[in-house]
Amino acid sequence: EYMKYKEMSKEQQEAFRSIFLNALSIKSQEEQQYTQQFFRLLVLGNGTGIVLLVSFIGANAGKNLPYFSDLVFPLTMYFIGAILAALVYFPLMSVASQATVHIANQVNDFFLNKLNVEDFQGYGFNGIGRAIIFLLLISSLVAFCIGMYQCIKVLSM
Repeated sequence: EYMKYKEMSKEQQEAFRSIFLNALSIKSQEEQQYTQQFFRLLVLGNGTGIVLLVSFIGANAGKNLPYFSDLVFPLTMYFIGAILAALVYFPLMSVASQATVHIANQVNDFFLNKLNVEDFQGYGFNGIGRAIIFLLLISSLVAFCIGMYQCIKVLSM
């Protein structure tokens, strides 16, 4: 039979609590890490599109090229994509600041027998938060793809 938390010595309880908190914080950080990596790629991709198009437009500004005005739409799409990706940063920051409190509360509830181990959650986003972040990331990706498609279409003419 397993030793129950109440039967442990104070040192054992502290060690168990420390290990438990560490495991939960790692679980919470993994979820945020994947979102942050996708967010960084979208910011980098859209930002690179902006820089390349602005450089190209600037270099050819006085040459009166026929497709010059056609490059404004993909540039706008890159800007929209970059802004949408940047908006993901705000929910990520709010979650990061609340993660420690949420995990500590769950650990306390567990030790007070109010919560089962199976019900533990790394602090991530609730359903609405996940939907908002997913929508922002996908919208940014779509804007990037539209911008890319329009650039290829215009430059292949």
